[in-house]
Amino acid sequence: MARLRSTSAAAEDRRRVQTAVKGATADSEDAVILPIEHDAAIEFREEHRATGTEFWCGSVNGCGRKLFIRIGDDKIPHFYHQGEAESSCRLAQRSRGRHDIEPPIAWAELRRWRVSRGLPEGKVDFIDPLEKHDGRYLHISGPRGTRDTRIVLGDLTIVKVKDDARSPQGREWDWFVHHSNTELRGILDEQGIPYGPIRFSQTKDSAIMQVFLAAADNVGDWGRVSRYEPAPHRPPRPPAPAIPAQAAPRPAPARPSASSRAPVPGSTHERADSLESLRARIARMRGSDDAPTPSRKQAPTTKTPTPGSDGQLPAELAEAMAQLKEALVLGDRRTRARCVRRLRALRRRHRAQLASEDNRTIKALINQASTSI
Repeated sequence: MARLRSTSAAAEDRRRVQTAVKGATADSEDAVILPIEHDAAIEFREEHRATGTEFWCGSVNGCGRKLFIRIGDDKIPHFYHQGEAESSCRLAQRSRGRHDIEPPIAWAELRRWRVSRGLPEGKVDFIDPLEKHDGRYLHISGPRGTRDTRIVLGDLTIVKVKDDARSPQGREWDWFVHHSNTELRGILDEQGIPYGPIRFSQTKDSAIMQVFLAAADNVGDWGRVSRYEPAPHRPPRPPAPAIPAQAAPRPAPARPSASSRAPVPGSTHERADSLESLRARIARMRGSDDAPTPSRKQAPTTKTPTPGSDGQLPAELAEAMAQLKEALVLGDRRTRARCVRRLRALRRRHRAQLASEDNRTIKALINQASTSI
């Protein structure tokens, strides 16, 4: 029976390298997942040891060095680099577990698909935003004059990908988008850009990339990428008509206060004022000092409502943090410096509204960006 470690050390070790490519070189297209169950991992190691199989840190999202299998009693089984290579490998420092098998599989499938359409294999760039493993994507670019291919792997979409989808350049690319990424799919639909919805189906020790193949009646099924044919472009969807602005209602004329309102002849107010005046004249004639003074009715005081506070972090502050994280990933020094200045100004402006934990998070992000400028 398979045993799964559940200690705190094992939970931390779950972030270690769980995927690799097997074959003669690191450019192999055969990506595998190491089982996290103890007995299944031993069976996996013995099966590949008998055939002399070698494992590599894939060249798409890894360093291309050789990997070895480590199976202990306290930690979840994982691949590891030998010597100092562990500290210099990006995949080892930012492992995403079984999600790391998606980039090499997508690259292998799309490389063969491009060649079948008469396009060069191209060069692949893997982007993995900070703290957003569901915002990963690959950009396959070929020589000038050939079509590029963009593959969005996760549910989230960073600002750069949104801008590219809305730009004229985005209409010159082939798009593949994860089927659960409704935000980017909506943007591409508005621009009339065809795309292939993709998903990954897990197997025993690997995964299969599938694309949704739509038929003429808009009903289709999931199949291999080799069967996918991009649909023709459509004109961008016209923007929704703006709601006509309604004229502001004219303010009602201010009602005069009771003290300044002219009394109606024969009314109760007029009779009361006449009685007060008569009493005052009689008191003065008698030489009384405590003559009653005609009372004046004060207008009711209107209290100005105190505006409420939304108690939430402003949207522009969250947007500034996202843009700074993206600039850190892309290595854009000029954009990074501009985002740091903007985030500092917003932090000072909204300091009173920030929770202490949010304030520390923003300060740490600014310090991280400032040290790398």
